[in-house]
Amino acid sequence: MCRFRDFDGITRKVEARAETGAKAERELIARMQDRRTTSTADVHGGMRVSALAAVWWDEFTDLDRAARTRDRYREALDTYILPGLGNLQVRECTVSALDRFLKAVRTNTGGPTAKLCKTVLSGILGVAARHGALEGNPLRDVAAIPASKTEVRALTVTDVVALRAGLDQYQSAELGPRQSRPQDLLDVIDVMLATGSRIGEALALRWSDIDLGDEPSLTISGTIVTVKGKGLVLQDHPKSSGSRQTFRLPQFAVNMLLRRQVQQLEANPYDVIFPSAVGTLRDPGNFRKQWRKARAAIGFEWVSPHTFRKSVGTVLANTEGLAAAQRQLGHSSDRVTSKHYIERAHMAPDMSDILEAFGGYQ
Repeated sequence: MCRFRDFDGITRKVEARAETGAKAERELIARMQDRRTTSTADVHGGMRVSALAAVWWDEFTDLDRAARTRDRYREALDTYILPGLGNLQVRECTVSALDRFLKAVRTNTGGPTAKLCKTVLSGILGVAARHGALEGNPLRDVAAIPASKTEVRALTVTDVVALRAGLDQYQSAELGPRQSRPQDLLDVIDVMLATGSRIGEALALRWSDIDLGDEPSLTISGTIVTVKGKGLVLQDHPKSSGSRQTFRLPQFAVNMLLRRQVQQLEANPYDVIFPSAVGTLRDPGNFRKQWRKARAAIGFEWVSPHTFRKSVGTVLANTEGLAAAQRQLGHSSDRVTSKHYIERAHMAPDMSDILEAFGGYQ
């Protein structure tokens, strides 16, 4: 038994009982540590990580984050964090324990999943630190997760010309009576090439987002995501705040939109420019499957829908500078643009005339 001055300044009696005096003393010390690091009755060092995660999740869902982000965080929580750490007490979340967990996730599933788990864990343990259940967030001292180094590859202008011509032929090729191909793959790709938008943003475009007047423009105002229990949803904002932009359109995109406007047989409930075959929202996953078949047929197997966004970033960075590419792609910093969206030039500057001196001899 002892007296302990609580966080509110009031001294209270604290006691513990056990089979032996030593055990009782250890239990008493543990209870005092809990009282020392507890600022509320709900969050304390002795609670399970699973219970703390529930507190964090309630806070996180109030932030109105994108549906896809919520799904990814929830998946990381349910698939990796709760099975791996859920039964630990909060006070047992040491740097070494968290480091072992994240290294195991990286070994078994890869770096991106481990980084996602680290982000979610940082939020969970941040709640404990804010409430005084931990003296600090131990995730800050966990070893960095090595980033996978994948070289950016983009299409050149010549590549795009060849790809568009090949895709046009692929779409217009004659097929058997029971065979069919989507006829607007090139139209969707032209939107991505004209703006640098993501595939979900391109498929979410509505006619109300288009102005084909004297200064033709297009506004990215949403994206298509899959929400558990709801299916495809037209989200009323794009992936990031910087992606909500209005773009002046090049003529090839204007021509395509004018053609679609004339050819449109009937409106769809969502007013989207690129609906599915039955007039509903078009699944980005289905578009990717259709594109994989097409790219194999035209000899561009390495090109994904995101390659078009990288190609826009690369051509703008090479002609107008990195800042122009960053603004077009809506990134918060040019570091993201430079690292993930700009293809590096491997051709060294032409110094052959100077180096020719090494070849001289008497």
